[in-house]
Amino acid sequence: MKRIILLLLLAFSGLAAWLISPPRPPADRVVAVLQYTDNNLSTLEGFLEGLRQSGYVEGENLTLVFEGPVQRKEDLIPAMQQLLRHRPDLIFASPTPAAKIAADLTRESGIPVLFAPVNDPVASGVVLDQRRPEANITGVRLPPSEGRRLQSLQEVAPHVHTVFVPYNPEDSSARASLNQLFTVAPDLDVTLLTKPFSVQTDPAEPGYVPAEADAVFLPREGLVMSRIDDFVEVCNARGLALSTPRYEQVMLGALTGLGFMGREVGQQAARMGRLLLIGTPVAGIPVETAREYLFVNMDTAERIGLTVPETVLRRASRIIRTPPPREGEP
Repeated sequence: MKRIILLLLLAFSGLAAWLISPPRPPADRVVAVLQYTDNNLSTLEGFLEGLRQSGYVEGENLTLVFEGPVQRKEDLIPAMQQLLRHRPDLIFASPTPAAKIAADLTRESGIPVLFAPVNDPVASGVVLDQRRPEANITGVRLPPSEGRRLQSLQEVAPHVHTVFVPYNPEDSSARASLNQLFTVAPDLDVTLLTKPFSVQTDPAEPGYVPAEADAVFLPREGLVMSRIDDFVEVCNARGLALSTPRYEQVMLGALTGLGFMGREVGQQAARMGRLLLIGTPVAGIPVETAREYLFVNMDTAERIGLTVPETVLRRASRIIRTPPPREGEP
């Protein structure tokens, strides 16, 4: 009897130790990355940082397969086929075009796919059920807030009533953004001007950004946002307000944005990735929604001669402002 009691105590103590200190991540996992354009590299950095915090360290128990961002949409399929030759345990795909290709090419094999971010995973056909993903793909979506971003643009720059939206007609994320914008624009007394955007488009080309535009609004779409430097230059030269959904691009000179922080989204995806790497079924990991924030670049506001209302600044999550030089500095 004493021996049985002793065995039970040992068993319970072992269970308690397991609950306090969960098992270490299994070794030798292979993670492949399908990245479309340079636009989401901060998201990838956050994802890898989050994996390291979870115990997956490249070169020790993690092999990372990443050949660099794919710049042309037509190259996504061959890039994905090349990644599959490495027999990955998990595929990280970003953003929507990459997620769709990864989902299509892994449907038969069932290799788990994790996306971050996707604008509207249901409308784009990436998943059918966000609460219980039905196939082998889940990830982090963006909240449907393009209408709120248009409203926040007007709050930051109250003179704005004619907004130019460049968009990639081949991208479902861009179409989802446009649908949201056209729904709210009449209530905001905003006229939307739209033009297709492609790899060959030059935002600085005379006439591409309409002369009557008060502002430029970049939709949630990788190709357009990958040209952020060009749009910042055009908008600064013409004194136009520029709105983007990414914090990193407001830091690069866009006036404002209501949207996500790439590194944070990547870290959010990494927590889901750890569950997939230890064998949790995809159906047990619902699609999550990224947090959103209001960003304002005061240096850009000064550059284009705009006074941002104090009421807006009090609500902003991040304000970019170059500190004045200290006494004695040039």
